[in-house]
Amino acid sequence: MRHAGTNLLLRSLVLGVVAAALLAGCSRPHLAGTNDAALEYAVLADPATGATLGAPLVAAGVKARLSAGQIPSDVEVVGAAGNGRVRVVVDADVAGVADDLLTWRGGLQVSRIDDAYVLAPPDTSGLHPVSTAGGAGPGERRWWQGPGEAVARAVRATNVGPDHGVFAEKVPGGEYRTRVVALPPFVTLGLAQTPLDAIEPALRGRALSVSLPPASRAPLEQERALHPGEPVALTRGSSLLGTARIDELAAGPIVLRFGDDLVSYTRASRAKDLLRSPVLPPLRRVWAGALPPRWRLAAACALLPLLTSLGWLLFVRRFDRARPEPWWLVLATFALGALSIVPAGLIELGCAWLTPWLDPSLVTLGGQLWALPLSVAVATLVVGGAEEGAKLLGAWSLARHRREFDEPVDGVVYGCASALGFAAVENVKYFAFGRMSGVVIAMRTLETVPAHMFFGALWGYGMGRTLVSRRARIAPWLALAALAHGVFDALLSTDGMQIFATLLVLGLAVAFIAVLRSALRHGAVPAATMAPAGDEAPSTQPLPASELPRVLHRVGSKGAFAACSAAMVLCAFALTVLGTVFELLHRRANPVVIAIGALLLGLFGLSAWGVSATIPLDVVIDARGLTYAGGRTAWAAITGHRVEASGQRASVILETPDGEVRIGPTRPQTASSIDAAIRAARAF
Repeated sequence: MRHAGTNLLLRSLVLGVVAAALLAGCSRPHLAGTNDAALEYAVLADPATGATLGAPLVAAGVKARLSAGQIPSDVEVVGAAGNGRVRVVVDADVAGVADDLLTWRGGLQVSRIDDAYVLAPPDTSGLHPVSTAGGAGPGERRWWQGPGEAVARAVRATNVGPDHGVFAEKVPGGEYRTRVVALPPFVTLGLAQTPLDAIEPALRGRALSVSLPPASRAPLEQERALHPGEPVALTRGSSLLGTARIDELAAGPIVLRFGDDLVSYTRASRAKDLLRSPVLPPLRRVWAGALPPRWRLAAACALLPLLTSLGWLLFVRRFDRARPEPWWLVLATFALGALSIVPAGLIELGCAWLTPWLDPSLVTLGGQLWALPLSVAVATLVVGGAEEGAKLLGAWSLARHRREFDEPVDGVVYGCASALGFAAVENVKYFAFGRMSGVVIAMRTLETVPAHMFFGALWGYGMGRTLVSRRARIAPWLALAALAHGVFDALLSTDGMQIFATLLVLGLAVAFIAVLRSALRHGAVPAATMAPAGDEAPSTQPLPASELPRVLHRVGSKGAFAACSAAMVLCAFALTVLGTVFELLHRRANPVVIAIGALLLGLFGLSAWGVSATIPLDVVIDARGLTYAGGRTAWAAITGHRVEASGQRASVILETPDGEVRIGPTRPQTASSIDAAIRAARAF
């Protein structure tokens, strides 16, 4: 009964997350573990050398091949390492694509085109026959033409026998046609016998230029001598990459064109990644089948993003210790931020539907560096504007209207809460799509989630500033957050620029500390001078001026703060390396790895606590009282004060009817200066 109840709870949780993912516009309607299929392959001997690779090496190549094809997978060796089989678990919807990629050994297959073959699809709905006389050889050439879906259906369903293959080819005007080739290919370029020199972008990224060494040209030259002017097809597995005359292939670099539209850049980039993937030994699929749902894996995809975001929320709330915000309001804002992914996703989908030039995934032009300015502009406008605006709505709609929102630091807290709720739901998609891989979890938890939090802190700071300044506006801070978000996304999507995305997050961490310190210089704002909800300026008069100048004294331990910050970065780096190494080695988690990960995670949490405890803050002395860490103590409430020193560290102790307030630690000289300033202010 207990097991059945646990499964019911897990299924309910998974179904709830699936519904949220669908509303958010996720491309996949199910989580990892709920729609899995397994494929098992026997490793055959290389026909050229007779050697058989060990299954562990083959598993590494299989993982690299599927990663190049952007297919998340679990790959393991079944049986003994020497003669074992390779087992691949993927989402059932892409099992056919995965099988095609793995039965393709690698390289470019060159085959003779046979347009005279009479193709008889069992279903010709949506297709129309085309025939033309002449061409490269005698006789009539015939094919079927129509929409891409109809041609793809005909290609899959038509049996052409072992001596022919049929492919779909795009033609001018947007339609597709069938192409029949003779099998087997007369040469495969890219294997050990016919290597490739280089695969480089051409036509500014819309095509690929494949260079051949002399040894690889020999079979092409022989074919040209036998059949000059013959049309040939260049294929990759079941995909047709292009057609050309044999004379063109033998004469110079092979140019594979992928079209003239915006999508062609992405097609070319993905084809390049696949052609550069490792050559596999011959693999024979020996078993395939659907797997029963793994609800624990699916629940982990739903729960872990929530827990990681809540962990960062605890970190942020540590900075608001003087007058912490109520948990119910913080968590409500977190939930509203999670819901804000729906309008943001709809806006992004609408922009992509309107024009491909507003699709951030396409305007990177296949990840090319020269497209970075365009990518930044579109990502800022579409992703940054939509997502940061939706998060702001999540914080503004409730928290900004509550009386608890009375300190500038509250804007940072609620801004981060909304952003972390958004990141939690977004990460469900990435954790599920990445099949809970160690590198995905580490990168999303330790880089992307903090980035979302820092974006929210920027406009949250602007929202908090409206409490104390009639000239404060949220719009510039929102625009800055959208720009930072756009730059971050564009850097992640550009080849070779991912390290700069990490550096940007570190820069945003510095900005986060700066806005926190600035916000914590103010205490609670009296209701009489507070700006009403919906108004960005105080409703009556600005906070009263004073003849007593506003003086700031910095306290805290810079050295300890720097050490804790560096420890956070190092632990995050170590956790990322640990996840990456295990992903590359295709190992399952064992007690040793779990212990190392737990230790690093514990050190990371301890370092985060140290950062919140040692952050250098300002003691503000003015006519209203003494403000420290966002809490103001009025002069009338101070009954006494003293300095407590221990070696090179000292603290100032304020005595109040509600207890003692400790300020510090700091240097003895600074503590003495603060004590003297308090004495002078009380006398004033």
